[in-house]
Amino acid sequence: MSAPGNDARVKELRESAQKLLALDHFATLGVSRTATPDEVKKAFIDAAKSWHPDRVPQGLDEVRPLFAKVFARLELARVTISDPAQRARYIEELAKPETAASAKDISSAEAGLELRKAEGMLKKNDAVAAERHLRRAVQLAPSNVECQVLLVWLQAKPDSSAERLRELVVDLDRLIARDAESKRAYYFRGMLQKRLDQTKKAMADFARAVELDPHNLDAARELRIFKMRQERAEPAKAGSPEGVGGFFRKLFKR
Repeated sequence: MSAPGNDARVKELRESAQKLLALDHFATLGVSRTATPDEVKKAFIDAAKSWHPDRVPQGLDEVRPLFAKVFARLELARVTISDPAQRARYIEELAKPETAASAKDISSAEAGLELRKAEGMLKKNDAVAAERHLRRAVQLAPSNVECQVLLVWLQAKPDSSAERLRELVVDLDRLIARDAESKRAYYFRGMLQKRLDQTKKAMADFARAVELDPHNLDAARELRIFKMRQERAEPAKAGSPEGVGGFFRKLFKR
């Protein structure tokens, strides 16, 4: 009988193994098609640390055959893409319509997994690990706008210059042009506009983010704080029938 908690761990390992076994050789090792032999070797060693049969967790001998199967696949991937001739033939095979379609679906699913890992790292305030997962996701699925949006946002460092922030805004402009309903893109662009003192544009982006996702509490908070500041400033606007605060009350009134 399995020890308490082991069943969940076994299930997790089986699911991870199934995903790896469904990937092409490049995705299995997490390298690009132009990876150098040294990069392939390093990726293999890193993966082997997790999947070598000698690494089976204590008390989980039932998954040893699974570890052996995954390790064999890792070894096959290493051998295939380390040799230039074999790699070229394998890439040709992947280019076949039925193979390419399957590989694309697998890569898209794997990119989604990498995105979720990145989000988990961000919750732990580990931006370095998050960026690593996002770059992997973009490599797997270049057309995935959400992965690219989050990767752009991570480039906005606390000490980024105004020029750099404007470049990132342009990057988000392009991504929004590709997906006009990207909730993240509007929120992050709003945050960058805010740092650039482009208040009107920032508030418009926050409003759009909330429109697309009423549960976006961060964007809603930005709008609420801005409105409160305008209302506090209103008494100082003597001589105006409504004042600036009145204007924004109308703007944000639902």
